[in-house]
Amino acid sequence: MKLSLSAAVLLAAASFAHAQPPEPADLVVHNGKVLTVDAKFTTAEAVAVRGGKVVAVGTSADILKLKGPKTTVIDANGKTVMPGLYDSHTHPVGAAGSEVGDPIPLLRSIPEVLDYIKKRAGELPEGKWIVIQYAFPTRLKEARFPTKAELDSVSPKHPVLYHAGPAGIANSKALEASGVTKDTKDPPAGQVVKDEKTGEPTGMLRNAYGVLKGVPGGGEGTAEKRHLAVLKLFGLYNEHGITSIADRNAGRGNLDLYLGFQKENTLTVRINVARSFGAGGGREDIGKRLDDLVGKDGRGGPTGAGDEWVRVGPIKLFLDGGMLNGSAYMRKPWPRGDTYQITQDDYRGLLFIQPDQLKVVVEEAAKRKWQVTAHTAGEGAMDNLLDAYEFVDKIAPIKDKRFCITHANFPSQLNLERCKKLGVCADIQPAWLYKDGGTLLKVLGDERMRWFQPYKSWLEYTTIGGGSDHMLRYDPLDSTNPWSPWLGIWVTLARKLENGAVHQPKEALTREQAVRLYTINNAFLHNEEKEKGSLEAGKLGDLIVLDRDLMTCPVDEVRDIKVTHTVVGGKVVYQKK
Repeated sequence: MKLSLSAAVLLAAASFAHAQPPEPADLVVHNGKVLTVDAKFTTAEAVAVRGGKVVAVGTSADILKLKGPKTTVIDANGKTVMPGLYDSHTHPVGAAGSEVGDPIPLLRSIPEVLDYIKKRAGELPEGKWIVIQYAFPTRLKEARFPTKAELDSVSPKHPVLYHAGPAGIANSKALEASGVTKDTKDPPAGQVVKDEKTGEPTGMLRNAYGVLKGVPGGGEGTAEKRHLAVLKLFGLYNEHGITSIADRNAGRGNLDLYLGFQKENTLTVRINVARSFGAGGGREDIGKRLDDLVGKDGRGGPTGAGDEWVRVGPIKLFLDGGMLNGSAYMRKPWPRGDTYQITQDDYRGLLFIQPDQLKVVVEEAAKRKWQVTAHTAGEGAMDNLLDAYEFVDKIAPIKDKRFCITHANFPSQLNLERCKKLGVCADIQPAWLYKDGGTLLKVLGDERMRWFQPYKSWLEYTTIGGGSDHMLRYDPLDSTNPWSPWLGIWVTLARKLENGAVHQPKEALTREQAVRLYTINNAFLHNEEKEKGSLEAGKLGDLIVLDRDLMTCPVDEVRDIKVTHTVVGGKVVYQKK
């Protein structure tokens, strides 16, 4: 609905009733199409911010009455003004750190992979490791992992690891240097894949990198360079309209880094910090480690600890492998084939936490007022997670805690109903539909892919929020994973794959739903909807101005939207030049 000039939604009417003029605002944005994202998705013309918070939303005529001599005034020129965007799933420290040191290649085909390895082999002394990080086979032209023989052909004297998350391929030199043979046993919840005929290792390792010896770690560059790289990334997030993020797997070091930025007054995004947590050990040990997360300063937890800049979110568990590397735990076996080098008829993927152990961890967390989320890529893993949530709900009710499912690629009708009953929400990655849907369709087929990222169905039962799982590189489109929120929003509207096909168009969102996905929905996921996610009086003054009308522009223009201004707490942190 459009506001009349005589009515100002959420405007403090009392301010205008006094003879004395109202206190000037710090910031006024006027002459725009303001998407408030309130319960009725009201539109307005202008918004004012004072003391870091929205004080009024309404007509331009009324809001301009709050302009003073020191007020920053932005003329939106009829374009869209909306709440700042929220990415529900990032790994900013790792992503920024990947830009410190040697450049990470962008590889689109197996010949490019082999050329890069050959080049590195010519630059490094014999015996030095060559590691390609988070290179998903679904994104190669050939839609498959390279083979051990292919890696050997370009690097016979250097150990090579083609790392694609929980699953990766090692060359012969890497296996030889690590003493991996036909007699090497599988690690717990992992596989050293072996040839069915010869018994020799094929090079494929699923949750089994621990058998390799001497693989170099990350952490290139000085601490100062890595910290500056994180702040640069936050600036890039601002440039694309992001004002809040969730670090979805943070140790205490990451949390302290953000608290340090806050103390220095250098933060330009608000951060919800999910605390990483290993699920091993007995009940007593699990309880002690959960207590230890809180820390002596009390800033480490439980969920909700902190303030509007840095707040602790859920504990984060890793329940199964990955969809993009063929190790997600599925209900039915993965088909045999070259994409993920699957040679078994009964291979369902990897389950890292057994059901009884999962129930113990979730129960102890719930008793300590922790919200819980878990990396859950396959539908079999989602079954197990919801079983645990249902079990714990009878002991320590979870509905008001907003327990979550991270990734949640394949819900089913039954699981959607279970989520509604338990108040369980999900953070999803729309870019995966675009980047990886084509390969997954070839591997799994139409019937199994019916429930791949069904956005509309999700919203009929519970709340989902949009995120990127950004891990490597700065670039918003060529990073791993693409973190452009406009790409994500566009995917939910168009449901287009990178090959141009449209997958399950009935599961597309409306523009209002897509806007909510990256604003108020993500605030809800993190128990922050009372202070952010919409432009209403009393909420944080986080907003963006776009270069066009998001609600009416052609749908394929949505992915190309540019932000002209980004405001956090009433302060302009980005302005397009």
